[in-house]
Amino acid sequence: MSEPALRATLWIIAAIQLLLGLLMFLAPGTFFDEIGRYGIRNDHYIGDVGAFYLASAFGLGMAAARPSWRVPILSVGAVWYALHALNHLFDIGQASSDGRGALDTALLAVLAVGSWYLASASGRLLRGAKS
Repeated sequence: MSEPALRATLWIIAAIQLLLGLLMFLAPGTFFDEIGRYGIRNDHYIGDVGAFYLASAFGLGMAAARPSWRVPILSVGAVWYALHALNHLFDIGQASSDGRGALDTALLAVLAVGSWYLASASGRLLRGAKS
């Protein structure tokens, strides 16, 4: 992956995290009804998760602008998405349907693998730049 492609990818992911975070933080009911229907609605906890997404967007923006931040930020993201997928796996039956629960779990696992791939690609680019 080239430096410009990696930078653009990070900006796109940061924008998505920003939009999700704003939705959770500012309109938790809408987020619950349209995206995150798991268990009983709790606007406070949805807002808490939104705050994390907003912080993640900030971190990804910093990583896009500062190559030396990429491996640590993306590694934390990979771990978070893996744990998030595991949590969804445990709670598949609490989703709006079992199919939706399985799909959400799989998508989060793909995001974990994608984050790990981007962290690895970032490390390779950094090592190449130092050579």
